[in-house]
Amino acid sequence: MMNILIINGSPNRENSTTLKLTTTFLDGMNETAEIVNTIDLHINPCRACYACWVRTSGRCIQKDDAIELLNKIKTADLVIWSVPLYAYSVPSHCKALMDRTVCFNQPEMYVGEDGISHHYGYENGSKQTVLISSGGLPDVAGNFDGLVFQIKHMFGKDTAAICCAEAALFLQPETQSLTSRYLEAVGKAGAEYKAAGTINADTQAVLDAPMIPREAYIQNTNAAFAQMKKCSESVLEDRQF
Repeated sequence: MMNILIINGSPNRENSTTLKLTTTFLDGMNETAEIVNTIDLHINPCRACYACWVRTSGRCIQKDDAIELLNKIKTADLVIWSVPLYAYSVPSHCKALMDRTVCFNQPEMYVGEDGISHHYGYENGSKQTVLISSGGLPDVAGNFDGLVFQIKHMFGKDTAAICCAEAALFLQPETQSLTSRYLEAVGKAGAEYKAAGTINADTQAVLDAPMIPREAYIQNTNAAFAQMKKCSESVLEDRQF
């Protein structure tokens, strides 16, 4: 069995929609994993002191919960970043951890085959990594681009990524037939990744496609929030008397 670490960046912990996708992917791999919830940890921001580069040979000098987690990333056979899309990136407590992974790199730089400058380290793809994310917007393109760019520059251009748009559908029981088909594709992706270290292009296309047409999703979501707002305003009015 592989030593797999799941970094759950959702503040909803085990109730996270993103984590549901991740555990389905893991089931497809027929593997188990350790799950760490970043919301429960005390993780300081990176101080940009560069001690890890010039003094301590890759060890961060801060004393907080990030140290143990960084060590777990180093020793894991596979790291799955299970992170919801917040402001086109990740929740702040998880972003703090991402910033602290600078200690995995070296100060020396080189220009890669992509013509872009990189630091030596996990940017070369030597740490097997998967990104799984979900967000409420109806499009993958234009919304997850920044997060995918970040992860692929941190852990290699071939890092597998599952970005689930229209994730609000997972919160509605009446859409289970749609979400079940998506989860089936996620499980298939896990099996493919276990076998070949990559996700088949046909499966990736299913994962990147919307579950319902964009216009229908926007209309339904706007109506749902309008109803929530109306109910909230009604409660506030009642409290005035």
